[in-house]
Amino acid sequence: MDGRTILAKGYGWADAGAKIPADERTLWYVASTSKSYTGFGIALLVNQRVLSLATPITTLLPGVEWPAGVDASRLTLAHFLSHTHHINDDVVVQAAAYTGAFPEQEWPNLIRYARPSGNDDLVYSNFGYNVAAMVIDRVRPEGWRRYLDSAVYRPAGMRDTYARVSGLDPRRVAKPHDISGTGDFVTRKFEKTDVTMNSAGGHLATVGDLARWVIVHLDSGRIDGRQVFPQGVVAMSHRVLARQTLDSRTRFGPFDREGWAMGWDVGSYRGEPMVSRFGGYVSFRSHLSMLPRRRIGVVAQTNGVGASSVTDLIAAFAYDLEAARPDARAAAAARLDTLVARLPRLREQSAQSDARRAARQQPLRRPLTDFVGSYFNERYGTLEIIVTGDALRYRWGVLDKPAEVLDADRDQLRLEVIDDGQQASFHFDGRGPAHSVDLGNIRFVRR
Repeated sequence: MDGRTILAKGYGWADAGAKIPADERTLWYVASTSKSYTGFGIALLVNQRVLSLATPITTLLPGVEWPAGVDASRLTLAHFLSHTHHINDDVVVQAAAYTGAFPEQEWPNLIRYARPSGNDDLVYSNFGYNVAAMVIDRVRPEGWRRYLDSAVYRPAGMRDTYARVSGLDPRRVAKPHDISGTGDFVTRKFEKTDVTMNSAGGHLATVGDLARWVIVHLDSGRIDGRQVFPQGVVAMSHRVLARQTLDSRTRFGPFDREGWAMGWDVGSYRGEPMVSRFGGYVSFRSHLSMLPRRRIGVVAQTNGVGASSVTDLIAAFAYDLEAARPDARAAAAARLDTLVARLPRLREQSAQSDARRAARQQPLRRPLTDFVGSYFNERYGTLEIIVTGDALRYRWGVLDKPAEVLDADRDQLRLEVIDDGQQASFHFDGRGPAHSVDLGNIRFVRR
């Protein structure tokens, strides 16, 4: 508040299994909060007249083949920053955030596999901010990562913000957690690697650095007594580019959302103007918000399944306390009670999931070698099935996980892709190895 950090503290565990506490050195995965960095980087380039928000994307990304039914000449950079490009693209997003099956330099070639959304709504997705990174790569030879590091993080004094995982002490990185059937938190593997730390969701940062980011935005580019960014750039990054069109998107927890700016949601809390950016991934939840009129902001990060709404509770509690609202403590207590009441159900769901997994450990009707192989899809890359001991595993880009038996009679396996179990159905012609496998509605063909 008022240009300084009032409280910065870690509670609980960065890694419950290794008993590593959360503290001021903990690096948190901020998920879609990354969009605020990418949007700000674009705002700086617009301020320098290197780019214009009104420029057609076909001019900014020449040579890209756009999908049938999309008139890209009518789409500007602003459309992509505001989620109003009306393009569904799971191919780039899947590679960028989850599998890393294609390197970034190939992303522009994957755009041709997208499709029109068929509506005119503001539909939030990662795609627009992946495209924004492609634009930065076109105008900045060092690429979007190094550009944001030199143009955004360093001037703001954010020395512990990284768009990578390599080279960092893994003990500093907060891990995701499941809740067990007995109620204990169980540490999960941190799935992100350098190739899946992308411009729409791909940064690690300390709460101290995130607090500095909020201060910069609250104080119009000023921090530590210095004007490190032009006031106009901050104002530009908060300016609404498109308003929410779906009623279901205008409310998020206790907060109202009016529209989208350059990497930020713009809305209000209890009638006060609010700028915010949230993110979620596996059990992580990231919350950055601010009430500019009062020059107060909140950073909250969590890493336990079922705890995501705690971030909103913390922010609302801080804002209500500072406003001296008489119901501040009662409202926070009621919200917390609601979350605690969910824990038995989460434990029950975890126990049921364990039971289902145990029940699925049935023998396959074919030899494991019939499933083994390399299966290819031009949109999604190579899915590899291998044998380790007496069990199957799958590799898809940087993902390397067990393949569970789902239904032996139907030759179906279950592949957990990050936090989502997907059905893999194998197809055979008589005896011998499978010729293809369907992962959901995506067909991979044996190479």
